[in-house]
Amino acid sequence: MDKILRRYVIPLGILIVGSFLINFFKNLIPNVINANVYYLLVVLMLFAFGFSLNNQRSRLKSFYWRHIIIILFLVFMYLYDTNILDVQLFNWFRKYIIADNIIIKIFYVYFGWLFVEK
Repeated sequence: MDKILRRYVIPLGILIVGSFLINFFKNLIPNVINANVYYLLVVLMLFAFGFSLNNQRSRLKSFYWRHIIIILFLVFMYLYDTNILDVQLFNWFRKYIIADNIIIKIFYVYFGWLFVEK
């Protein structure tokens, strides 16, 4: 039962609760800051979903440099996606390599999964 819970129910629960919270805060937050906070909630939900997809039994016992790099990538991608930060090289990369914005959201899930991976 524990294996089923960790493997199927927790990721589904994160998607359901995250979607509910995003819709709840979307109506609660004023329109001036709505877009940035909304996108931050989406990023956090996708990262948590990716985090829960990795069903290894052992928890993180030490904090490695890759965790810092993953967090820096997440912050950079969030700042870029909300137009707070503008980097020309990343603009070129997105223009020629990334065809759709769904790929960026898949990166957030991947970084969540990679954060737990040993």
